[in-house]
Amino acid sequence: MDRLLERFSGCLPGSCRSVAVKVNLCDYRKAASGATTDPIMLDALLGVLRRRYPAAQVSILENDASAVEAHSLFALLGIRDVAKIHDARLLNVAEGNWIIKRIPKPHIFRELEIPEVLEKSDLLVNFAKLKTNSFTKMTGCLKNIFALLRTKQKSVYHSRLNDVLADMNQVIHSGLCIIDGYIGMEGQGPAFGVPKRCELLVGGVNPVSVDACCARIMGFNPWFVEHLRLCHGLGLGTIRYHLETDVANFNYRHYRFDYSRLEHYARALLRRRVGVAA
Repeated sequence: MDRLLERFSGCLPGSCRSVAVKVNLCDYRKAASGATTDPIMLDALLGVLRRRYPAAQVSILENDASAVEAHSLFALLGIRDVAKIHDARLLNVAEGNWIIKRIPKPHIFRELEIPEVLEKSDLLVNFAKLKTNSFTKMTGCLKNIFALLRTKQKSVYHSRLNDVLADMNQVIHSGLCIIDGYIGMEGQGPAFGVPKRCELLVGGVNPVSVDACCARIMGFNPWFVEHLRLCHGLGLGTIRYHLETDVANFNYRHYRFDYSRLEHYARALLRRRVGVAA
């Protein structure tokens, strides 16, 4: 974690009064499942941020969703304990203020409500997981933003999820993107797949490039991951990236994730035909 942040130190603010960290708590499942933020990895991240920005207010963000409540996730999954160690506040954005932002190139929304804390933060750290996703093939930093959609019943947008992600990432800008792949998830993620131990940490300052790298690690061509292609086309980042790694003899093929493309396309066809969140 220290080496990763040191590598991008020149791209980060020299000083911060407020840092927001968007974790990934999609379900009541422990980190060993590969589904949710690992408190050990979060502890390492917060430690580095505290050393770099000792006076900053650090906020850990999550939102309520269809079947989960953020505060109970913080408590059950060990996030609350880590926050106390680093004097970070836990913020359920559902309980905070929201502001309206216009979408420059809309696909679904002409304007969108986003948590006010994002506007007030000097740096948004997008701390995602290396997971497959039955709707979008992969979960990464671009998809991690979906949790910040204000409505609690987010599943109603699953049939247009790629377009929603393209809209949201136009107005929510991640300053530092980190994907925890120490224990990832393969199969039909993002919550009920199979844990996959990769012992990887992938980072950068652009979510499109970071997600493109992770797509290749999992075995996907990033040009065939629709929300990646959309965001690339919008100029939010590039699918073409330069990889630097300290992993000896790194080879993408060593990490290929198990994922049923047939099942993915069958689900997509069902969603298009009947408009359900299959």
